[in-house]
Amino acid sequence: MCLILLPPPTNGTEMNFDVNDVMAVSCAIQRINNGFIKKGFGTDEQQSNSSYLYEHFCEGKVVPVLEDDQKLGVDVIDYLQGLGFKALERDLTEFERKVLGLVTSEKIDKSTLGIAASLPNVYLNKVKSDNWADRERELGLASEFLGTESTRCDFVGKVEFSRYIPATDSRLITCSVGGSILKFFLSDRDVVITKGIDYNITGFVKPYRVNNYTGFKETMINRVKVAAVA
Repeated sequence: MCLILLPPPTNGTEMNFDVNDVMAVSCAIQRINNGFIKKGFGTDEQQSNSSYLYEHFCEGKVVPVLEDDQKLGVDVIDYLQGLGFKALERDLTEFERKVLGLVTSEKIDKSTLGIAASLPNVYLNKVKSDNWADRERELGLASEFLGTESTRCDFVGKVEFSRYIPATDSRLITCSVGGSILKFFLSDRDVVITKGIDYNITGFVKPYRVNNYTGFKETMINRVKVAAVA
């Protein structure tokens, strides 16, 4: 795979950058950091994504960019330009308006580099969410309630999806158990779970309910204990 080095500006006065170059470098940083590191959460070993991006374009500390990074950058821009269609259906949030303004521009300035640094992560999370929506629909159409209400029960389930909930600093875990949906909240401090892995799960079955949003039957449990199947 060809290694491409996108040069920083030729002098300190030039502060407008090609949006395609910015997004390619943002994707390279996402790859190098193996994810998104928010400003203020960097370490001596790993800078925040926005710091890397600023240094590349404003301080001449070049980030190596691969062809795959450039291709992903194009995908990010194309996908996020779709926010324009959402604007026809509902009011966009302030962040969405800023994102749409960025991805529909040819040039951006250094004041928007912070937002640009986060966009590969936004895109990748959106793709995961879209893929999960398809899988959840597949499971939901055949899902039945599991265990016994108000009883502590044992299950063996495969982790299908994990979504971080900032308000509670926890993750909503969705598992498939014999083709039915099982959900519970879990802190990363309790155990780190991996998508696609089977786990022994014990929990107290809450009153059965149909998901108001999807219309699918799903079983929610709490007071959960999880261990990988040996």
